[in-house]
Amino acid sequence: MRNRRLGGFDSPILTFGIRIALLCFCLIAAGLDPEPRRVIAATPLLGVAAATALLPVRRLTVRRLLPVVEAVVAAAAVVVPPVVRPSLLPYLLAPAFSAGLEFGLVPALAVPGAAVVILLCGGGLVVAATALPGFAATAAQWVLLAAAVGALAAWIRRLAAATPGSEVARSYQVAYGLLHQLRDVSRQLSEGLDAVAVAHGLLQAIRGQVAFARAAVLARSDRGHLVPLAVQGGETNSWPRSMAAVLDEIGDTGGAVIRQGPFLVAAEVPAQRTAEPTGWHAVFPVRLGGELGAVVLEADASVAPPDRATTAAIRGLVDDAAIRLETALLFGEIRSLATSEERRRLAREIHDGIAQELASMGYRIDELIAQACEIPELRALLVDLRAEVSRLISELRLSIFDLRSEVGSQPSLGAALSDYLRSVSAAAGFTVHIVLDETTLRLPIAQETELLRIAQEAITNARRHAAAQNLWVRCRVDPPFAHLRIEDDGRGLGQPRVDSFGLEVMRERAARIGAELSIVPRPTGGTIVEVRLGEQVPPADEGGVETAPGTPQALTFATPQEGEDPDE
Repeated sequence: MRNRRLGGFDSPILTFGIRIALLCFCLIAAGLDPEPRRVIAATPLLGVAAATALLPVRRLTVRRLLPVVEAVVAAAAVVVPPVVRPSLLPYLLAPAFSAGLEFGLVPALAVPGAAVVILLCGGGLVVAATALPGFAATAAQWVLLAAAVGALAAWIRRLAAATPGSEVARSYQVAYGLLHQLRDVSRQLSEGLDAVAVAHGLLQAIRGQVAFARAAVLARSDRGHLVPLAVQGGETNSWPRSMAAVLDEIGDTGGAVIRQGPFLVAAEVPAQRTAEPTGWHAVFPVRLGGELGAVVLEADASVAPPDRATTAAIRGLVDDAAIRLETALLFGEIRSLATSEERRRLAREIHDGIAQELASMGYRIDELIAQACEIPELRALLVDLRAEVSRLISELRLSIFDLRSEVGSQPSLGAALSDYLRSVSAAAGFTVHIVLDETTLRLPIAQETELLRIAQEAITNARRHAAAQNLWVRCRVDPPFAHLRIEDDGRGLGQPRVDSFGLEVMRERAARIGAELSIVPRPTGGTIVEVRLGEQVPPADEGGVETAPGTPQALTFATPQEGEDPDE
């Protein structure tokens, strides 16, 4: 059972101490009774009652019942034949106080209520009619006192919960309970907790109701834009550019909208188009975490629009999937926070541990080199050793930067990639050429993170194993599509080692976001790593990325100057 603290006290220890004190008080009172043997003979039942509070129960609903069970056993000890034992009634204060302190007012009042039932039934069977009024008066006093003690404990609990320190502790307790429930529930989910997989499952279910040429599940991103979680069909990027475009289609009522013509924003409609629109499109609103998203369908004239029954069925599928999508998005955010925190922790451990030790070793080797001037062979060996230590330090510092690189704190994926390449080029032996072509919209953070990790792995492979002189990076982001191309002029693909998992990890990351990954030899020598997210886009030429609205940004990071200290 987990430790529960109340203010500055440990509530289980406090209530256990009160139980021991009341047990001792009841034993003393039993010794003063006219018939002490009969009273003391029933005290083991009080021990059983006290032991119920120590049961290692984790379920909250069961734990709330333990004080009631304790009160029932204690009341039974009072009225168990052949005589009643009023001297044991004070023990009823213990479960009432425990219930109020741990669970609040209602459980605290349930304790004396349960005791009253046992005392009335048992007293009516054991106590003589002439002595029943006296026993009832004594029992009523202690039952009312137990109710008052329980209410007092509940008031203390409320006061303690209102203090700032306890708010933090209570937040952690609530988080613990929710995470514990999440762990148990997530094991029973049929579709898992991946938002992209749930969105694709929804589109597949809708396809079973009506045929469509293309469809998308749109959710609001961190910056307030609608971005597709899943897209099926289509060859061009003509999905809406703004939240208002979708909300205008849905209207103020929040109901589904089915209209003639393709789903295009006014700015995207070709000016030369004069023919009447063909086909139809439908927009179904979906609530995701309090924000409005949408499911957009589009079909040509060969497919009839959905009738009222089909529309209702699709609306039911969307409503049923909303809670699954919302849960998956929330879980993805929690997973991203936990992953980022763990990466930062690992970066701190490496920086404060082995990186510092290697730097100290390097300085010690420098001292030995200075002292070995008269032994050329030893000096040469020490110089080689110093170079290897410097290389290891550089690798560790780049690993630290890898771990700390995040897209969430950057204005775009291209900005995060540029910062990473700028740092890598300062330590690597090649020149980096990068071309960025991004719109103002962003991909979901989870997708941008996976793309950045794939790029980092490809760049690391080129830096460590390819012996390249140049690295070309092209990044195009036009949600819901993205294209990332990394090529080098190094040795090219070699025979993979048995213990090497870099390429496999890249494929897993690409599959996680539904992207296509290709790793092929470069025609003039080297390797090309290419990632495509979303529908296929026109292939890029060798001189830069494919054309898109706006001017691509080209940057070049040159090879570092000679004489730089790698340990700095």
